[in-house]
Amino acid sequence: MNKIVISNMFRAKNKQSFFAIHQIYNKIKSFDNSIDVNFHVLWDENNECKFDDDKKWSDLIDNYGFNLTSYNKKFFRDYWINAYDYDEKLVTSHCSKLFSIYFILMAHYLRRVKLYDYYLIYDDDILINYDFSDIITSMLEKRPVLVSEPMNSGCDKVLFNKIQELYGQNIIDIYTQRNPHHLGFNAGFQGIDLSIYDDFLCKDRFDMLINLFNYSGIYDENGKEIWGPKRSSIDTQQQSFFGIMNVIKSKNVPYIPNPNECYIIPNWGVHPIFGDINTSDENEGWTFALKSKITHFIGHTQGKGKPKTLIKHVDKYLQENNI
Repeated sequence: MNKIVISNMFRAKNKQSFFAIHQIYNKIKSFDNSIDVNFHVLWDENNECKFDDDKKWSDLIDNYGFNLTSYNKKFFRDYWINAYDYDEKLVTSHCSKLFSIYFILMAHYLRRVKLYDYYLIYDDDILINYDFSDIITSMLEKRPVLVSEPMNSGCDKVLFNKIQELYGQNIIDIYTQRNPHHLGFNAGFQGIDLSIYDDFLCKDRFDMLINLFNYSGIYDENGKEIWGPKRSSIDTQQQSFFGIMNVIKSKNVPYIPNPNECYIIPNWGVHPIFGDINTSDENEGWTFALKSKITHFIGHTQGKGKPKTLIKHVDKYLQENNI
């Protein structure tokens, strides 16, 4: 049976999460109804309802018919502690300082325990704006799928030197051969060859994996939140691990959709083709992003919530599908 595994951490069992799950499930089933679509979701809110209407969407997520396995954050902390005999205080500290380590642990678990060989990491703030057939085909072929960020080629490079120290100088040649333009790849939507974890399954190699990351946290010694390049170097570590390892260690040559048609950009700055982004247009600066086959609403919201443009598209989708 053809199987596609989709996994990530979602914020809560709410409208946006239901939309995300339904959207990709519907795309895949429309392509080939025989495909077995499996979701593995870590719920950041531990399945607790945060808004009045979340109960409706939580019930829909649980009862719609998706093949979905749910986890909470404690599950993966316990996995780390018990599988590799780590101190609970250290694990708790690391997870509180580097939130994205949960994504690394989830993928490790999918490989080591579930024995999966491939999965799609898929955020809940993504629009799929076309039939999706090329990416579905690549997933079925277990080819890594890498969507570029043309406005930030360095978005996944922060761990390059550490990974080079681990594997040697020859990874530069492999990386350049498979990614000749040294594009930067998004981490919220990426088809990942889980064999990249095979070097990190035994205890000493797992230690090497964990030690690749910086756990200094996003607050300085005065408790002030860090921004700028230092913040980026902390926040993009997971993105860097997936982006680099998926290129140099994957069994199959990655599929990189045409960067002029399928790309991920923020709602500010200068696009290499379209030019200056108007941050105050009718789409809050997302107009150029919406031209892509896949739109990912990336960037720090800093407590502002998700963009109204995304919410508008979510509501339109649910209405069109009579949900």
